[in-house]
Amino acid sequence: MPMYVQSLVALIDVESILWQLQRLAVVAAIVAITWLATKIIGSIVSKALGLVSPKMALEVRRVTSVMIWMVGVIAALDQLGLNVALLLMILAMLGLVVITAFRDIFPNMASYDLMATYNLFKIGDWIGVEEHFGRVVNITWMNTVLLTRDNEMIYVPNSKIIMSNLVNRTVQGGIRVSVPFILNRSMDLPDVERIMLKVGAEMDEVLMPDSKPEIRVTNVNERSMEVELLLRISNPAREEYISSEVRKRVIEILKSVEGKPSKNI
Repeated sequence: MPMYVQSLVALIDVESILWQLQRLAVVAAIVAITWLATKIIGSIVSKALGLVSPKMALEVRRVTSVMIWMVGVIAALDQLGLNVALLLMILAMLGLVVITAFRDIFPNMASYDLMATYNLFKIGDWIGVEEHFGRVVNITWMNTVLLTRDNEMIYVPNSKIIMSNLVNRTVQGGIRVSVPFILNRSMDLPDVERIMLKVGAEMDEVLMPDSKPEIRVTNVNERSMEVELLLRISNPAREEYISSEVRKRVIEILKSVEGKPSKNI
């Protein structure tokens, strides 16, 4: 054997190479075990929560997988002889910088996941968020887009929806519209009820199928009586229009019956 080959063999540390190979094998085993653990635990989570809420099961499975992979990566880095504490410190600093830079984005993204998980609303629903009210036309990672009654587009941050009082006016049975009237006590209540029910029935094109107008007397005193006409409609956007039309029609009929305008209506 030539002398330079013998010198090269002498320089090779066989035990060191075997030790490094052993470490790599352990790292590969850790990665494989981590992957297998995410699959098994993810399957258990899906079966446990899938019947309750598939979206919630998906969210929990995602978070669980991330946590398992973090543990696996830390264990693998430790096997490679790296300073895990230093790496965690660097990651924490980078994470702080990223969170600071995207502090307005992350809350909206997290709120998007919450809205999707708990099915707060869907595209086409009429919702109210604080002073805003409109029909949902789009839902993005950042904003929920509402189309108002005046055809204005409003972009509401998802985090604001989660932190505010949300009202979803879209229900399967429609929404109830209450049209109040304050009438003279001298007026005949049965006649007033008949007129109001007739006007409500004439609004059949906007009423929910199989729904009928109802009358509710809320207050009666010596001078006046407070009466409400209750209607159930399918489109919340027409609530103000319907209330206005009903009031105008009832007032016109009462004027013709009384022969003069009523100041208390």
